[in-house]
Amino acid sequence: MKNYHKDSPETIQSMFGSIAKSYDRTNALLSFQLHRYWNPSLVKHTIAQSDSKVADLCCGTGEITWTWLKKALPNQTAYLIDFCPEMLECAKLKAQNLKLDLAHKLSFIQADVQELPLDSDSIDAMTVAYGIRNVKNPDKCFDEAYRTLKVGGKLGILELTEPKNPFLRFGHNLYLKTLLPKIGGLISSNRQAYEYLSQSIVAFTKPEELALRLKNANFSDIKITPLTGGIATIITAKKS
Repeated sequence: MKNYHKDSPETIQSMFGSIAKSYDRTNALLSFQLHRYWNPSLVKHTIAQSDSKVADLCCGTGEITWTWLKKALPNQTAYLIDFCPEMLECAKLKAQNLKLDLAHKLSFIQADVQELPLDSDSIDAMTVAYGIRNVKNPDKCFDEAYRTLKVGGKLGILELTEPKNPFLRFGHNLYLKTLLPKIGGLISSNRQAYEYLSQSIVAFTKPEELALRLKNANFSDIKITPLTGGIATIITAKKS
């Protein structure tokens, strides 16, 4: 059995590489299509109409970027950053299929979000969807986000979380421990990957603690927005 752990980033990189091609299909099924509501909510809470330069951290197949650009004016700039080359290849293919690479300036960057290859004070808005729980040291990512955002720029985090309601939490935990690994394993042929992802949701930092860590990174105007009873949560913060 493969041992995936965020303290060994190479194992997480390998894991995401192994499920990259089936990632979107599996997520759609496992989220009961709720991601189609969650992703636009993150864009709405994070990216302003006037923002033209956005960085999508832990971008995966680029779903957050595509959600934004499908409704954006032409000639926007997007930096899609992920440490998994297979995910970036999927993102490039989707950009070509959607013809977004013709209407906008897209940069696909393989990099560690703890060391962003971006200039200081250069980004209007930044998103991290379903990825911060896989980062070895989230505080380093927050420091880098603060450095690279412009003054007034916003960071938006979308993460899968545990509901506070005890009945909903019981059903949620049962789903994570039983159905999610089985279904994810059947579609991706890597059950261990979805066992890790299930465990990472339960073990991840609570939104309130994440908000405190953002405050310690000098962010202000921090807001927590639960989605679907707290199954997912958006946390936004501003560089002032």
